[in-house]
Amino acid sequence: MPNESDEFDELLKNFHGEEKEVSILFVNLYGVERLTQHMEVEARVELFHHYFQVMVETVFEHQGTVDKYIGSTIMVVFKSPMPLEDHALMAIKAALAMRERLPEINSAWFPEAQHPLSIGIGINTDRVFCGNVGSPQRMEFTVVGHGVNVANHLSQQTQQYGGDILIGQKTYESCAEYVQVRERDSTQLKPEGNPFKVYELIGLNA
Repeated sequence: MPNESDEFDELLKNFHGEEKEVSILFVNLYGVERLTQHMEVEARVELFHHYFQVMVETVFEHQGTVDKYIGSTIMVVFKSPMPLEDHALMAIKAALAMRERLPEINSAWFPEAQHPLSIGIGINTDRVFCGNVGSPQRMEFTVVGHGVNVANHLSQQTQQYGGDILIGQKTYESCAEYVQVRERDSTQLKPEGNPFKVYELIGLNA
């Protein structure tokens, strides 16, 4: 049975693109089903429009590219397709900006909620395939590889760790002098992959 590495190599052979180091950010939205269960459909749609507008503005302000929307999850890439030298640091700054701007959404929509909307962000820096992926009927430019799965995994683990932003080992090493973090337990994606260090992002150094 082919493993993930074999599938990745096959992508490089069959699709126009390149392998390069990028930083990938996933941001998940939590609490929306609980808080919107009695809302009209039109109001829910308006809330999502507001949320996506705020989050995407922060992406563009930090030179990121929105790769795709997956339900209420946003996948963002830094350094693809446009070059970006400090891509790991820009991803971190975008995540912190998302954290700072979430309260404006909550104050507009749920000013009295004891448990308002929250977000979980995962950032990972790795070499991945950047290019067109899909079928002859429908292709899209995206990034593919184990590093993408790690970023997604980190975003889903935020609630378990009790924080809102988790970053991978290489992301931290790329900009350690600029950030304040708390080291967490090592994690891994099963069945493939080796354990890697996980850091909870506290903020930037003064």
